[in-house]
Amino acid sequence: MNEFCLVCGLLNPMHKVWCTEQKKKIKNNMVELLSHWGDDKMVANCARVSYAKLADNYTEEQNAKLINYLSKHNHIAPFFHPKLQFRLTIPIYVERQLTKTSIGVALNQELDIEINSISGRYVDFSDSYTTIKEWRKQSQSSKQGSEGMVDNQLACKHIEQRAIDTCKEAYSMLLSLGVSKEQARTILPLNLNTTFIWTGSLYALIRLCQLRLKPDAQIETQLVVKEMLDLVKNIEGNPFEHTIKAFNL
Repeated sequence: MNEFCLVCGLLNPMHKVWCTEQKKKIKNNMVELLSHWGDDKMVANCARVSYAKLADNYTEEQNAKLINYLSKHNHIAPFFHPKLQFRLTIPIYVERQLTKTSIGVALNQELDIEINSISGRYVDFSDSYTTIKEWRKQSQSSKQGSEGMVDNQLACKHIEQRAIDTCKEAYSMLLSLGVSKEQARTILPLNLNTTFIWTGSLYALIRLCQLRLKPDAQIETQLVVKEMLDLVKNIEGNPFEHTIKAFNL
């Protein structure tokens, strides 16, 4: 039977202790809402302009009803107008899940997403890694999922640390030989932390949540996306309350 974790609220995560540790790491400036623009009224205004109407001429309840209608009937254009900006420091393999979608890069353009990240050509950021707290088994029902825990956790941890140490040492050796940072970085592993700024429409965040908060999404990615959503929910005044409810997020 699937259960919701009381720590992170996600469907059937592996262990409460692990979730607590991950949440602490995320709270430590790994996910930060830098800026936001717009609100539910903006969404309603962008929809009502079709009839030369203003959201101010309607009650909050009427505008909320309109937002529900837009969501239900997939009229998504008004949700592209509000904007959100986040700064994230997360491992590269999670960053890829935030920028990759089911139909590729083109969707990022359609959703109005811009991303600028730290460059390994300019700076050495080879000393920050996110390690796995508990290693999961390969799912027997899904080629890309996981389930349960690997028995020999200590062996997995040792292999992971040895790989990190080997890559870091090799990177340093290449630099000492005069190799450029842009080439030396190619040997660093996917659990290397990267920092980037994600700017997108309100609908871009909605779509990201729809894709990456599914029960079969990688848990490490779910936790980051849920933190992004929670930061938006906790904006003072809750400006996107009706939109978030309309999409059942």
